[in-house]
Amino acid sequence: MSPLRRALIGLAAVGVVFGVFVFVTVATSNVATVPLLEANLTLLIGWSFIATGLYAWDRRPTNAIGALMVCVGFAWFLGELRNSEIPLAASIGFATNSIAVSILIHLLIVFPSGRARGRLDRFFIGYSYFAGGLVAAIPTLFYNPLVDPDCTGCPSNPLLVHDNLDLVHGIFNTLSAVSIPVLIALVVHLVRRSREADDEERRSQEPVWWAGGATILLFAASLLTNLGPEQGNYDDVVWYLANLVIATVPYAFLLGLLRTRLSEADVVAEENVRLDAELQARLDELRESRARIVQAGDAARRKIERDLHDGAQQRLVGLALDLRLAREKLDDDPNAAAAMLDQASADLARATDELRELARGIHPAVLSDRGLEAAVQVLAQRTPLPVGVQSSIDGRLPGSVEAAAYFVIAEAITNVVKHSGADRADVGIRRDNGHLLVEVRDDGTGGADGSGSGLRGLADRVAALDGTLRIEGPAAGGTVVRADIPVPRHGART
Repeated sequence: MSPLRRALIGLAAVGVVFGVFVFVTVATSNVATVPLLEANLTLLIGWSFIATGLYAWDRRPTNAIGALMVCVGFAWFLGELRNSEIPLAASIGFATNSIAVSILIHLLIVFPSGRARGRLDRFFIGYSYFAGGLVAAIPTLFYNPLVDPDCTGCPSNPLLVHDNLDLVHGIFNTLSAVSIPVLIALVVHLVRRSREADDEERRSQEPVWWAGGATILLFAASLLTNLGPEQGNYDDVVWYLANLVIATVPYAFLLGLLRTRLSEADVVAEENVRLDAELQARLDELRESRARIVQAGDAARRKIERDLHDGAQQRLVGLALDLRLAREKLDDDPNAAAAMLDQASADLARATDELRELARGIHPAVLSDRGLEAAVQVLAQRTPLPVGVQSSIDGRLPGSVEAAAYFVIAEAITNVVKHSGADRADVGIRRDNGHLLVEVRDDGTGGADGSGSGLRGLADRVAALDGTLRIEGPAAGGTVVRADIPVPRHGART
């Protein structure tokens, strides 16, 4: 069992004991107007808030709603001690009589997130605690129940500082006059919020808005009785009616929380469906990319085989024949043999150059030996049009990153030379926030097609490293090839 759950069980036990104590106190009191009715309403309201609050607190520990509901329950029990015949308990209950309402207003405003949404929310919360927690407690210092004709059977007030019943009535009347328009404004604020809510939010919060709004209006009506003459039992009827309504509020909150959870569950189903679809699309893309990589590898091997067969291999075969003929002529015609050997030497040099060029296309040695920047500089020097290189990388990068970036640049420059009609190209290489950013820009005719086999193969190579390749080639204005390749934090070569 978690420490939080043990604490909640302890609070539940305290709530049961405190509730029974307050019930007995009120039910046997001569202070309450209708002792048994008030005792039962007190127990119903207090235990309802504590029970539903503990459930919500256990289900959503990080949300303040459950804790606030529990506080409302305990504060309600505390305030009902005003009906006690024990002097100190009655004084404490009189001083804390309005705190439960203050916490309830706080709870209503922050439902269901548990947080205030703006300045107006914070104003209403602040006013409720200032009025109900501070101002409403001040009259306790000046209230002498023994001289109050409306408090039959009330015990003495051990917290009395100065006996001034007119000041007590003045404070309560002023507080009521100020609080009534504030409570009405709060109802308007909540109504406006309900109109701005979407359908799902409105469906989940409607029970709270109805029960909470009715409770606030009834409390405002109860405060209104403080400003009128004491005739009849209008104030008692309003107060008991407000108690009956407030007894439904915790269940409205619980229903709202359950509806919110169901709505969130629906969203999580929908989210899972979307993620499944995205995952399936990624898997399909991965399969297609893997197939293209295999095809590209096969095509590259066939090209290497063809280049070897049509180029260096043919030269080497011809070179072997020339050497055989030169040997046969060596004794009879030394001059002709020497000429044939010179020609063989030239053919051997050309074959060597072709093999070097072929090897450079597979993986240039300078890339392995000196890194990306040096390899791109060599590539720029060999390109038949001007290529500017701007590089701001320090040290070496992982081999896979360097290779991917190099071949992106090489393929892009090859396309510039073959298809763009450009006068120059520019290459930019830099690191930014754990990524290698590569850009190749030309001033050619534009209109580049990223679906070609060369660029598509590069896109697959970059995607294999969780990177992206983008080609921007409007009909006029040149082409820009950009690659964004993540650089692993560990494994970089220096």
